[in-house]
Amino acid sequence: MKLYKDPILNFTEIFNEKNGLLIRTNILDKNGRETKVEPAMRSFPELIDIGIMGKCHVNQMFCKKFGVDCYQANNNYEDMCLDDYKRIIDECKNKTFQVALGGRGDPNKHEKFIEILKYTRNNGIIPNLTTTGINITKKEIIAMKKYCGAVAISMYSKIININGKLIESNPKSEEAIKKLISQKITTNVHYVISNETIDDVITRLENDLFPTGVNAVIFLLYKPVGIATCEKIINIKDEKFKKFINILNSKKFNYKIGFDTCFSPLIISSLKKINIKTIDFCEAARYSCYISPDLKMYPCSFIQSKNFGVDIKKNTIQEAWCSERFKKFKECNKYDFVGSCPCGLNALSGCN
Repeated sequence: MKLYKDPILNFTEIFNEKNGLLIRTNILDKNGRETKVEPAMRSFPELIDIGIMGKCHVNQMFCKKFGVDCYQANNNYEDMCLDDYKRIIDECKNKTFQVALGGRGDPNKHEKFIEILKYTRNNGIIPNLTTTGINITKKEIIAMKKYCGAVAISMYSKIININGKLIESNPKSEEAIKKLISQKITTNVHYVISNETIDDVITRLENDLFPTGVNAVIFLLYKPVGIATCEKIINIKDEKFKKFINILNSKKFNYKIGFDTCFSPLIISSLKKINIKTIDFCEAARYSCYISPDLKMYPCSFIQSKNFGVDIKKNTIQEAWCSERFKKFKECNKYDFVGSCPCGLNALSGCN
């Protein structure tokens, strides 16, 4: 267990390193008793997405043919060097609980991947990562088992019907998942919901075709960032989308079901089995942030705007977290989930 006492906002967090469970108190009074006021943010990020990959080793058309358009496709950097990564971890020690490794490309293909995992864990921070699983190696899997909290596989495959048999169009995703599970690594599936993937996900859910043994299937809302387009955003009034929700409401699964925070407004209005207290709304610039391979810190990996980016080559993470640009973002986030804020950020599907 890890304990964090916020030195400025006066609340306490307990983090279970084994299962990722986080318990946060309300703001405490001067006698250490809980008030009824929930903390709106943290004085240092609890979770940091770190883009260690600047270039992708997979052609972006690979993802595109499975209905997923790369949100990092407009970015092209050198991979983050080990010294820069270590500096980030040094600043986060005893304050940040977890990092999520990513960027433009599979983080397990970084030339210093194992050193990155080891340094993170040795400094009391849990590394997690998302990968396509393509060409994943035994050496990488051993390192993940030793150091990672959880590994997510992006599902870049579709179910196809061959002579009446439903099989994966890209077996490499499923093969990678099976390899991780065989090593008892906590393995999740990330699945992007768009108007190009909705038929496939319905088929998977109706026929129990997500791989056996996964810890959770996390549904991510398609976002018009990078080379992604607004035309592919699923319409919540679409009959197919309603069917997707109905399946989730009516069926039991052998794995957990999760959603990214962009789904939050929809979950509240549509899903019957959800306890609202378990829902995390957008935590960007409040509890989490993103650091790009070129050492720019943003509230979120999906909002890499110069309006909100802070160069941490010239500033510390703490300075970036408390910067005017991050304050400006939090002001935008006060606005409703529909319409737009004064900064010109259009709210899409619950994400500002």
